[in-house]
Amino acid sequence: MHITLIGAGPRNLALLPRLIAHANQTNQLTKIHIIDPLGIGGRVWRVEQDPNFLMNTVTSQLTLFTDDSIQTYAPIITGPNFYQWAKQYGIAYIQKNDFVNANAFLDEIAKINPNRFSSRALFGVYSKWFFDQLLIDLPQNIQIKLTQQTATEIHQLASKQFSITLQNNLIFNTDEVVMALGHVDQSLSPEEENLNTYAQQNLLTYVPAGHPAEADLQQIKANEPVILRGLGLSFFDYIAKLTIGRGGKFSRNQNAELVYQPSGQEPQLIAGSRHGIPLHARGTNQKVSKDGYRPRFFIPAALDHFAETHQGEVTFDFFMNLIKKEISFKHYLNVISDLAVTWPFNAKAFLDALSDSDEIDVTARQWGLPDDLIMNWDLILNPFAKASASNYQETFISYLKWDISDARQGNVDAPYAGAFDILRDIRSVIRHYVLANYLNEQEYPNFLREFNPFNNIISVGPPVLRVEQMQALMRAGILTITGPQIKIEATDQQFIANDIFGKRYPAKQLVEARLHGINMNTSTNPLIQNLVADKLISTKKYQEANGTFFEVGGAVINRVTMNLVDSEQHDVHGLRLWGVPTEGWSWFTTFSPDPMFMTKFCRMLKILPIIFLPEGHFKLTLS
Repeated sequence: MHITLIGAGPRNLALLPRLIAHANQTNQLTKIHIIDPLGIGGRVWRVEQDPNFLMNTVTSQLTLFTDDSIQTYAPIITGPNFYQWAKQYGIAYIQKNDFVNANAFLDEIAKINPNRFSSRALFGVYSKWFFDQLLIDLPQNIQIKLTQQTATEIHQLASKQFSITLQNNLIFNTDEVVMALGHVDQSLSPEEENLNTYAQQNLLTYVPAGHPAEADLQQIKANEPVILRGLGLSFFDYIAKLTIGRGGKFSRNQNAELVYQPSGQEPQLIAGSRHGIPLHARGTNQKVSKDGYRPRFFIPAALDHFAETHQGEVTFDFFMNLIKKEISFKHYLNVISDLAVTWPFNAKAFLDALSDSDEIDVTARQWGLPDDLIMNWDLILNPFAKASASNYQETFISYLKWDISDARQGNVDAPYAGAFDILRDIRSVIRHYVLANYLNEQEYPNFLREFNPFNNIISVGPPVLRVEQMQALMRAGILTITGPQIKIEATDQQFIANDIFGKRYPAKQLVEARLHGINMNTSTNPLIQNLVADKLISTKKYQEANGTFFEVGGAVINRVTMNLVDSEQHDVHGLRLWGVPTEGWSWFTTFSPDPMFMTKFCRMLKILPIIFLPEGHFKLTLS
């Protein structure tokens, strides 16, 4: 049996010990071939990248090993989570290997904390150690080979095998393929092509969208304006690279507020986005292994019951109202849990009233909660609605100050950050909603168009430290935030950022501080292009109520087997894809395994464990 894993990031690495465990239950020879041009860790977690780039998951909530949350007959292969590894094995492993960032890694481990955010590069070191451990005492019937090449072609063979071509023209056959390709590159949009061409013709600097660790920022000139288009997670990587990456320093004043000390090598940062809303800071971690919010309202049974009484469908409005009720309930629970405040009501009676209410925020106001404690969704999702051009910077800084103060209270206790964080705990219910096909084809686009931005804004934000840095840079005059609905104009040998207030920000430097969306049909990844050309990858269009079509760019897969579905709507048996390239067809694929919550990782992706049968065929079971 020959299995090929294309991509050596967390998904396929976490799959590897399950393959080893199940192959070890048989006597057959099993060859596992791992293909990734950047080696173990892959593109996002490569150890050579700038250690200033942080993850947005705390160290104790990351692992590559399996544990007792996996229900399977094959033995689990246990090991330390990321934090435990850093404390027990990290220093010795780093000292034994010649890593470019070794000194930075040792400094980081000296200060590491289970509830803090580490660098992506250090997690890459953990990934390499993990892989090395798997190779120790490998059973004799299992062979593992790593090839640092790019896979460029996959073709089906009459023998039910697959032919794989690498960039160095090596061709080999394999029985099974599992692809975890991550965020694949995309071609430039027509607007981006025009901006890039204009930059070349007028000697301007244009940095296209892509992974921040791979962006050429050396060409960005100091003390000159640079427009950053995007306020998402990538934006925080860019401002880190252009400030502390250029010698700037942060310190705390006597009020414990972060203050920025410029090096003089920074550009003048001008940043904005279409929505204009920064991602909420992640609350300081208060959750330990096995901890998680248990929802009262947003539960599978509630969705199933609605479907039973509505022809097997659950409307998007019902879904959103239920999820907002759950978040609001947690918000009010946190608000009244402040022991320093004496409330004029019995807490249980208040919570019971909220539970029974169809208008939970109205009920909270009726019980006497002041307006500033009522969950105002319009304000949460559009906090700058009343801001003007003259006070926008001050309003933005005040908003960041509020967000920082709230997030510091913790991802359990904070009135807002603690309520928003439950979206991470109830993702399995959201996936149940998607995988059960409760959304009809007319409403599925609403889910992608409306719920995804909602989820991203309130629960997929950066560490609070990054938001503090953003605020300090604004106060230092290094960073200016444009109003919403930013648009880029190329004229008069410069770029101009225009916002909703009519303000114009000229610059000769433009950075697309974001990743492209997922679209198989416009990807520049050679393997994706090959699979699209051979019609082994398909995408899906949804017809909306007004007759228009909404196209999902992610690859269509069988959600149970993870097999690709070809253009004729047939499963491509044995050719599996999971992760980011399936986004839109799958939901929220950008996460890593969590200790004691590995079932989230496996059950959603439906690929673990693969059970070997004596005759060498596969049977997939759900764990």
